[in-house]
Amino acid sequence: MEYVLEKLHDTHSLLELLTLKALLAFSTTKFLRRSSRLLPHIAVSTTIFLFGSYLWSSHFINRAVNSGYRTLASETAKEDVGGRGLRVVVFGGGDIATPNRADGSTTAWTDVFCLQLNCNPYVSFVPLTDDGGGALVSNSLFEAALARTSQDDRDTPAGLDYSWLAQNYPVPSHKDLLHQVEAFLASPKPIIPPRETLWVFNIGFWDIWSLSAFPPQVATRLIETQAQHILSQIEILYEEAHKNDSVAFSDYYTDTDLDVAHMKDEGSLPAAPFRIFIPAPFDISMTPGFETARFIPPLPHTNAEQMRNAAFLTRYWGDVIQNMLNEWTTLPDLEENGMNINGVPVPSARRDVISYDISSHIQEVVIEHQMRNADLVDRNGLGSMAETELYTEIWKPCIQRGFTFSGNYGTSENHTENDSWTVCNAPDEHLFQTEFTVNRRTILEIGKRAAKVVKRHAEMDAEWAQKARLPLSSQRRGPGRESRYHEYISQ
Repeated sequence: MEYVLEKLHDTHSLLELLTLKALLAFSTTKFLRRSSRLLPHIAVSTTIFLFGSYLWSSHFINRAVNSGYRTLASETAKEDVGGRGLRVVVFGGGDIATPNRADGSTTAWTDVFCLQLNCNPYVSFVPLTDDGGGALVSNSLFEAALARTSQDDRDTPAGLDYSWLAQNYPVPSHKDLLHQVEAFLASPKPIIPPRETLWVFNIGFWDIWSLSAFPPQVATRLIETQAQHILSQIEILYEEAHKNDSVAFSDYYTDTDLDVAHMKDEGSLPAAPFRIFIPAPFDISMTPGFETARFIPPLPHTNAEQMRNAAFLTRYWGDVIQNMLNEWTTLPDLEENGMNINGVPVPSARRDVISYDISSHIQEVVIEHQMRNADLVDRNGLGSMAETELYTEIWKPCIQRGFTFSGNYGTSENHTENDSWTVCNAPDEHLFQTEFTVNRRTILEIGKRAAKVVKRHAEMDAEWAQKARLPLSSQRRGPGRESRYHEYISQ
């Protein structure tokens, strides 16, 4: 879908108020959970509060809290009739395996992911990327940080000019995460609710594209604030999933006679999983576009410096998001003590997180190519891949721009007049289809691997649930649930 951004006169948004509520609840709960961790929680909460105040203290405060934007779909989505199986809902800005407009393809790894999981329906709010990049986590937070960085600020290194940032890394026109969630919650409720929903957050790739040009201190603080913003949106969906009349609701107990289950044992009902899937972003500095499509900054800034920033911020993003997710899974149940289905109370949904390293397969392909050229094979089999699975070109994309970006700082055009594109004759031999997206064969493999991770997680989760329902005397002593989990994720 393509999205058009439209300014609203009424800036009072219920979802934005819910976002603030979720942020406050999340931070407060973390603060109160363990008294032994009082000082660390004070430090974390203070950091979040100060950076939020730091960003919002400018004249952009109204947009940061109440952005006043509404997005309209240019195509009307078909009515979601729902189904009794798995629903996959995707939010975010896309990544290296999400199609580019220049590619002409509309198949992303999440499409393959859905097919492998036999999901129905599949709902995606990720826009197709273009030359300006994809969607960000928060347009409002980014705009506020951009405005402060372009001014004389204490977090901008002395003597360095960042006034060129706003022109070359503007706020994108795509929906950000808040407005994607808002669009989903405003959509019609399916006729038949799904049995389960898998929430996919494909985020970070295009945020790092822009943030790698920022002063490192500003970029890292913004990532920390974005992590809280992401968790607030997840918590909003979690609360909505407990409401029978919400589009986010899933009827996990559709095949269970709840009355009979309560007569036998009120505590016998397993908690429905509220499962989110968050892939770690691919390092965008490893794409051809980071060299060919990036604005050349005025000295003393360099693209090499921004490449280092991108590599660091990718790792930092992963660490911050993972830490926040670990905290989120330990939050207490809702105060309402779960939800009611046809008047029968059921337990609160169980928070569950699945992560996936989307770059692992691409790294294998690159290493395979290098080892094959060196006529080497390692103990893991790298270097021995069949010829039919190899790419002859791993750096140059199949679709290349016929113009290059210049370093003419301050001009409205940052490239030559020859705006032509060239297309290769053998696209299957190129790892990269465009400057920022990989070949369709690689997209297919990434989708398959992601689905395999979810299947393995669900299988182990089912084993744990079945074991939990057994009498303690029948459970064989051995490695605990936590150690089994770490054993699983280390595979």
